[in-house]
Amino acid sequence: MFQQLGREPESETCEAMKGLINEGEEVVSAQGDADVKDAAIIAAAQRVEHYEMAGYGTVRTFARRLGFEKLAGLLQTTLEEEAAADRKLTQIAERQVNIRAVS
Repeated sequence: MFQQLGREPESETCEAMKGLINEGEEVVSAQGDADVKDAAIIAAAQRVEHYEMAGYGTVRTFARRLGFEKLAGLLQTTLEEEAAADRKLTQIAERQVNIRAVS
């Protein structure tokens, strides 16, 4: 995408994402019931997915408003992939993991 804009990406640490990753790592290393832990891992992964989807959706909208339709299309595809991953995690949680976690 940056090539199409004739730009080089800049490296920057996202403190919010860093916090989400740290929370996920804490869940992975926590002690406790394995089924509850699995449910918590899925919840942590979904928080990351939702954060990513918010970012992709915002940038896609900016790209459209600025007339970068090809980039907007790529971002839409990425957003749809993230949404599909989120739906899959929801299915796993609702059909299996969460049921075991509360049993």
